[in-house]
Amino acid sequence: MTSPSATVRSAQGIDVSNFQGHFAWSATSGLSFGVHRLTQGLSTPGTNSPDPTAQWNHAEIAKRGLHRGVYHFLDPRKSGAAQAAVFVAAYHDLGLTASDMLWLDNEVSNGEGPAMVAQCARAFMAELDKLCPRNPRGVYTFLSFASGGYCAGLDRYALWIAHPAAAAPSPAEVKPWPSWKFWQYGIRNGVDRDAFNGTAADLDAWIRSFAPPPHPPGPVLHVTAGQSSLAGLARQHHTVPTVVLRETFAHSPGGVLPPGLAGYVNGVLTGHLAPTAPMPAGLPLWLPGTS
Repeated sequence: MTSPSATVRSAQGIDVSNFQGHFAWSATSGLSFGVHRLTQGLSTPGTNSPDPTAQWNHAEIAKRGLHRGVYHFLDPRKSGAAQAAVFVAAYHDLGLTASDMLWLDNEVSNGEGPAMVAQCARAFMAELDKLCPRNPRGVYTFLSFASGGYCAGLDRYALWIAHPAAAAPSPAEVKPWPSWKFWQYGIRNGVDRDAFNGTAADLDAWIRSFAPPPHPPGPVLHVTAGQSSLAGLARQHHTVPTVVLRETFAHSPGGVLPPGLAGYVNGVLTGHLAPTAPMPAGLPLWLPGTS
């Protein structure tokens, strides 16, 4: 089916498989992302898995500077966790990066009931969470499959909905999901067309949201000026005196506090100095880094 452009303000993409052969990514324009098929079931004979064009698509999408995604076609008769392991192993062979999108294609029952299919899909995603916790990931399906109970318990993952139409599906249509993240809205020139529910900048931000938080910088050396108490200096740097002392102790030669600091702390603890008394000037203190 040929569909007009997505009627939402959106970043555009396409998805391919071995059915398109060695797809001419170099001839594309106006895209923000590309997705390709990688594995199916347990990659047993007859499944064309790993996809024979996966290596080509993997490299060509990267050459175009697009956000890249791959999908696994679920066989609900097989172990979901084992299928996830097969999927991730195949992608590691290609060169998995932390920003690659990982998708579960959940669209066939193979004679299994909704509860069994959903259970298999949940097991797949749970294993994917363990194996690739920092990769963007989600579930591809179609409306009647989702409403039929085959996707129960998957609504915490991003939804890529297959819905060939001129208008995007409404929130009521995509239940149990609150909304869709990607929408496969039609076919043009033999290739599936997709839209992200947001701009290219929104897509960038969504992918970045899966990255681990940056590590705070290491402790920073501070030399006292004779104006602040230990408690006051700690407050200025959003910490407490015990943390400052611990960092200073760890970074002091021989693991011993500088004599001037040791005397100051002893004076405060014994009551000879008020907690608000300024520390002597020239003391080397180590303050925890801040993010």
